Amino acid sequence: MLKPARYFWILATLCLAGSLLWLAAQWSERNALAQLRTAGQHRLDVYTGSLRNAVERYTWLPFVLSSQRDLADLLRTPQDAMLLERVNRHLKAVNDAAQASAIYVLNAEGLALASSNWDSPQSYIGNNYAFRPYYQQARLGYAGRFYGVGFTTQQPGYFLSYPIRDGERVLGVVVAKVSLDALESNWRETGERMLVSDKDGIAFLATDPAWKWHTLVPLPSYTLRYIKESRQYGRNVFPELGLLKRQRLDGNTQLARFKTGNDQADLLVQTAQVPDLGWQIVLFTDLTSIRQGVSRVLLGTSLGLLALLAWYLFWRQRRRRIRDNLRASQALKQAHDQLEQKVAARTDDLLGANTQLQREIAERIRTELDLRAAQNELVQAGKMAVLGQMVAGVTHELNQPLTAMRALADNAKLLLERGNTTEVAGNLVYISQLTERMGKITGQLRSFARKSDNRAEPVLLTQSIANALLLLEQRLRQQRVVLNIEQPDQVWVLCNAVRLEQVLINLLRNALDAVKNQPDAQILLAVQQVQDKVKISVLDNGPGIAAEQLSNVFDPFFTTKGDAEGLGLGLAISLSIVRDFGGNLQASNRPEGGACFELELLVPQEQQ
Repeated sequence: MLKPARYFWILATLCLAGSLLWLAAQWSERNALAQLRTAGQHRLDVYTGSLRNAVERYTWLPFVLSSQRDLADLLRTPQDAMLLERVNRHLKAVNDAAQASAIYVLNAEGLALASSNWDSPQSYIGNNYAFRPYYQQARLGYAGRFYGVGFTTQQPGYFLSYPIRDGERVLGVVVAKVSLDALESNWRETGERMLVSDKDGIAFLATDPAWKWHTLVPLPSYTLRYIKESRQYGRNVFPELGLLKRQRLDGNTQLARFKTGNDQADLLVQTAQVPDLGWQIVLFTDLTSIRQGVSRVLLGTSLGLLALLAWYLFWRQRRRRIRDNLRASQALKQAHDQLEQKVAARTDDLLGANTQLQREIAERIRTELDLRAAQNELVQAGKMAVLGQMVAGVTHELNQPLTAMRALADNAKLLLERGNTTEVAGNLVYISQLTERMGKITGQLRSFARKSDNRAEPVLLTQSIANALLLLEQRLRQQRVVLNIEQPDQVWVLCNAVRLEQVLINLLRNALDAVKNQPDAQILLAVQQVQDKVKISVLDNGPGIAAEQLSNVFDPFFTTKGDAEGLGLGLAISLSIVRDFGGNLQASNRPEGGACFELELLVPQEQQ
């Protein structure tokens, strides 16, 4: 029988394998879905541009025709037969050249007086279109836009209108009808599954003819009443398209199940708004490829897990064989080792007593020297630890100017080949500025990394603060922290420049850690000189320090962070450095929330 522990391990292994398969399926599905969404959005951008171009190429036509004198004269004297014939022929010539569906002129009452199709059985002349929104918009004095099915021809199209004025008075309206059938046909040839709907969700263009005049959402009664009164689509019934179980991924993307008859398909539905036209383009992408990809990933992962299990069983059997061989030799060796250990133990006791006595004498002599050396090495180790944590940010800071310099150099080469020396000189100046900035950053790192002595000297505080902020600039930007600095000019303190910068960096880094998760992260660095002392305060709006931990924050190896984020030596080293120069460092909590660290340093005698 298997032991309970083995049952547990078998069950744990099965759970782990199931979890891995589930994670692999989730990763594969999300990755494939993200690729489909990206490709679909790119195609939507292309189709949106083609739709807008198909319409906008005709927007000028009514405006230009409205300024022609013959059209205004015809509206004043509609009984002039010669003028009417001239206008009809002119409209037909313009319509043929522009390749529009039709161009016609309405009088102030909406009656068609002239038309480009005047000589065809479906002539617009004599029909009244006052009920159409495009006429009503132009009658009010501005350009009209309307998509609908033609009242006379029963052919859908996009109607563009513009008023014909006599001064401030609107004499009539000129209308151009544009057919989008060619655009719809081109989309259908690409094999896409897509449609274009109006603001109410009615599909009037579609690559699948069965989708036309269907609605994406149920229509309210007032919308149906407007469509009926304007005779927009020549029908009053608009069945729903049949999208079921919608799951919205974002504002323009959702997953849906499309049902037609007995067939069902899972689709990725992406929409793109065309706000200037009041339309939206809807693209449908079949998710069958994603399901197939997930199946392949599951199969590959399963084979990999089986191979791993076979390797584990082989390794376990081999390990058991080696263990059995070693067990016999170890039993024999154990007796021999025990005898040697007893002899060695008694010899070590005698030698250890003599060595310990000599070591204690030497230790007493080296203690004071080692203590000072250890303190210096601890300070240097703290600086190197800070440098190690900041290296990623500094690398990013140096990479940007390096990339820019490379691009400028390549550009300068092209400009030299073209003989454009003026712009080459400009590029060289900009490269010089970038190298100067890189030099400042690397110089500050080199200065911060080198060992320094404990000699106290006058230090300009504003310069030390600027040097510290230079090394923390990248992290301030990444965390989007608002840093406020309140300091007077020309403040001098008695300290060591490199070690003062280390203390400032430690305090600012602690403040940055404290406000890491704050939505409105803020840090205040305030400098105040009182007689012979300078007080430097670093305040943050983080969670503050727990009351029971305030007395321990300066203890070595005390930290509230994880092991990967610090060793708890920063504040202890900072306190030691400050005290070496006759200063002090204290921690407290702010009444309004957050922590406050106050650093006090002496002012040099010559600056008092």
